[in-house]
Amino acid sequence: MPKKIFSKSKISFFVVIAVILLLIFFNFKGWLGIPKNIIYQASSPFLKSFQWLSVKTAAGVKIFTSIKDLMVENSDLKQENQKLWQENSDLKEAARENQDLRQRLALGQIQGRVFILAKIVGFNPELGQYFLIDKGKSEGVSEGLAVVTADNFLIGKVVEAEQHNAKVLLISDSDSIVNALTQDGRVSGIVKGTTGLGLDMEMIPINKEIKTGETVLTSGRNDNFPAGLIVGKISDIILKETDIFQKAAIQPAANFSELESVFVIK
Repeated sequence: MPKKIFSKSKISFFVVIAVILLLIFFNFKGWLGIPKNIIYQASSPFLKSFQWLSVKTAAGVKIFTSIKDLMVENSDLKQENQKLWQENSDLKEAARENQDLRQRLALGQIQGRVFILAKIVGFNPELGQYFLIDKGKSEGVSEGLAVVTADNFLIGKVVEAEQHNAKVLLISDSDSIVNALTQDGRVSGIVKGTTGLGLDMEMIPINKEIKTGETVLTSGRNDNFPAGLIVGKISDIILKETDIFQKAAIQPAANFSELESVFVIK
């Protein structure tokens, strides 16, 4: 049985060799031209279709690769743009802080006092006359310290201090009391908060002359507020014949609703 199989395999091998040799001989003599033309013409549509399909497939792959590359490039550009945006924002905020510090330095220091720059991180006048700052006990902030703007406008005082933040009560709150005096006449009184974000200067002696437009400053008496901080200007004088004291409405120097950063006076 194995001899039979070996004989058939051997015969098949010689037949294939013979056919190949014949084809080489016929091609050398030029006798295969017609069959080759027939085969080429018959297969030409299939070859063209295959070529067209190959070109389109290659083009599709190229487009897909290009789109993928563009998506990666676009993602990189977005990340770079966001990074530049953040850096630009940080530079602007740093410039703003430097401007506040320059303003503060231009006004001069108060003897024996240190100014701590803090950002306001929470403020809603409708929920209460106070705001939160991002500095606390770790930065030297403690209860009772005065809080001002870069222009020396009095804002309020620290009423609660945590490790890294603090709560500041506005001078416009009804519980706030500030000893003050008028800049020109040196008339003393007490500034208290009213409804909304307004201020009143009370306990002004009836015999003392005050005038609208006059600046009101802290007197520095019996509280932690240094003397000379700007509270506001007298906008109206309230005087009744039966009263033993006169009162004045004060327009606050600072716009409480537009505050972004403040200084705590230590």
